[in-house]
Amino acid sequence: MAGRTTPVDPNYKLYGLYGGKDKYLAAKKARDDAKTSATKAKKPYEESNKNLKVYLEAPGYGLYAKLNDAKTSHNPTLVASINAEITKTKTKINLNYTNIYLYETKIKDAQDKFEKKNVKYNNSGSNSSNKKDKTEDAYDGIWKFNAPMINNLGALENGSLPNMLSAGPAATGDAKTFWSVNSNGLYSYNIGGKGTFQMDRQINTAAFKADSKKAADAIKRPFDPNYYGFKFHYNPTTLNMSWAGVMGANPVFEAANLDPAIPMQQNLFASTVNFVVILNRIQDLAELTATGSYKNGTNPYSIEVSPEDRLDIVQKGTMYDLEYLFRAMHGFAASANYDSNLMGKTKDPGWLPVRPIELHLGKKLRYRVRVTSMEVNHKMFSTSMVPIFSEVSFSCMRYWDGPMGKDPKK
Repeated sequence: MAGRTTPVDPNYKLYGLYGGKDKYLAAKKARDDAKTSATKAKKPYEESNKNLKVYLEAPGYGLYAKLNDAKTSHNPTLVASINAEITKTKTKINLNYTNIYLYETKIKDAQDKFEKKNVKYNNSGSNSSNKKDKTEDAYDGIWKFNAPMINNLGALENGSLPNMLSAGPAATGDAKTFWSVNSNGLYSYNIGGKGTFQMDRQINTAAFKADSKKAADAIKRPFDPNYYGFKFHYNPTTLNMSWAGVMGANPVFEAANLDPAIPMQQNLFASTVNFVVILNRIQDLAELTATGSYKNGTNPYSIEVSPEDRLDIVQKGTMYDLEYLFRAMHGFAASANYDSNLMGKTKDPGWLPVRPIELHLGKKLRYRVRVTSMEVNHKMFSTSMVPIFSEVSFSCMRYWDGPMGKDPKK
């Protein structure tokens, strides 16, 4: 009919960003399939937790009710038995929440991957599709953390150690998402080992990773594209933070943001975060053979740990954990392992790099720092002189983390 026009497809512009309609539809289907699969996979854990909560809290016949009855009847053996069952049930609930959170993360990751196609970068690093700052979107990759310790301290659980964080697998995503509230209204602290050092997002961007790979390929050296982090196994017993200023700063100009170089170059560099953490691999070496396999044939960890990591734990003990810290510190600038004549491949060249690293201690305790000094006190060894119980002291200098810090050109 004369004058009639075909309605414009509302997704027309998106097709161009995705490289055509077929690619857009394929990406959309991949997102929808991943969301459906993850939603279906987390349901059994949600159902399990409903049943476990009834088992714990049901009036009259739940474990808490039985515990009260046992205390009233002055039966210490029964009280101990019920308490052990309560602890076991709570552990199952926490692990279920861990799996629920991980599948929720997969749902979010599927959506983020789909939406990331909308962001285009030109050579200057600016966003060509919209003017909103998208620096963090350029921070991509697969996350790898050191394996969780086996949560069985045995005779060492005597109250003299720092409070241990809840058992559970290391999260697979960015530490910036830790302590976020999931759909159950709970913080994601159910996933163990939240204290984290990880690679800095502001310098280890996708563009920098691509340049580092080119440099590694040019000299025929292996390139590791993964993002690394080091997770603490215990809460620090104390956290010391200091702020300092330098002479010559103009407080009026600073307050008016007219003198940005002062906090960036002088004042902030005098501010520090210091703390001590515990690394414990005692039970790990008791459960693993010399080749890293499981002695009794069953996995004692809360997640599946790779054979390579298990062998590293057996051979390096707590220094295995610090290898992940060195990986996070060096970032892609030292993508190929350092070849030591004595130790073989390692990320520990004997010095700390002058590079930023992210420190995540809590939901609002997140800092961009440089580890200026680190002291390790090995307190226990295996018969093969593998350190299995160590204290690590960190002294960190804070970097400025203001808005302009997201763009190195500024």
